Amino acid sequence: MGMIKKNNATFFLFVNSFLWGSSYVWSKMLLGFLPRFSILFLCSLGGLIVSMLIFRQGLRMITIKTVLRSIGITSFSILSNTFFMIALQYTSSSNTAFIVQMSVIITPVLMAVWERRMPERKMIQGALIALIGLFLLTCDFDSFRINVGDLFALFNAIFFSLFLVSLRINANKVKSVEFSCVYHAINTVAFLVLAGVFELQSIQFQGRITPIFVLLIMASVFITMATLLIQSKAIKFVRPEKASLIYTFEPVMASVLAFVFIGERLGGIKTFAGFVLILFAVFYTIHKQKVIDKKITAIQN
Repeated sequence: MGMIKKNNATFFLFVNSFLWGSSYVWSKMLLGFLPRFSILFLCSLGGLIVSMLIFRQGLRMITIKTVLRSIGITSFSILSNTFFMIALQYTSSSNTAFIVQMSVIITPVLMAVWERRMPERKMIQGALIALIGLFLLTCDFDSFRINVGDLFALFNAIFFSLFLVSLRINANKVKSVEFSCVYHAINTVAFLVLAGVFELQSIQFQGRITPIFVLLIMASVFITMATLLIQSKAIKFVRPEKASLIYTFEPVMASVLAFVFIGERLGGIKTFAGFVLILFAVFYTIHKQKVIDKKITAIQN
């Protein structure tokens, strides 16, 4: 991913947000063929096979230290995805969609603790505005109730934030290609075990391997690989708290693409207001950061 530089890393994170938003649609369509952990297993396995074929030359110098660091980072992602799947069993999708995006608040706090400083005011302002927008966008006021599933969704947000922060901390210590291969290998094993424990009785391939199924799996494998490579490279140039704010675009993209591809109805004024607040929060924060960077550059010159 040598094309990702400091001056375009933010753009690639927006691409990631679009790809992840689209994955909600493809994953929902795949649920008509297989249960959740089985889908995650196939996507991880596909990502591992493709990564090994494409990047096999770059894996010859991989070290034990790199493998151990990658396993540590990957464990946060596995826990995040697992809690997400569990949360969906115990709470509504609207509750889950909102609570998992709490990472927009959790990530700045974790970075502040790691760096022993107060979170930047502009980042907290943007995160709070985005959170209000997410609430309007994702929550059904008639069915919003607090239950045990919401706690699992919160754990998902916490571990995703830890994943972003650990990626940032190790960005210059682990090569993105090497990390990608280890990540897919560990995920493949983890989701194979989870699928075997929770879904073995419900897996039926007979009559389900259709051209649409194959296309959906291929699209999901591509998204799994592309988003991981982009994120592990771009996080060297973009702070995790800014990345988590950009990722609030995911439910916006998911809503629009679900409307286009599977006919899900867009909400009324509440949904539109959520869109606007998220857009405002992201671009407000990015604009403020550019102004601050220009002032710092001017002082240094």
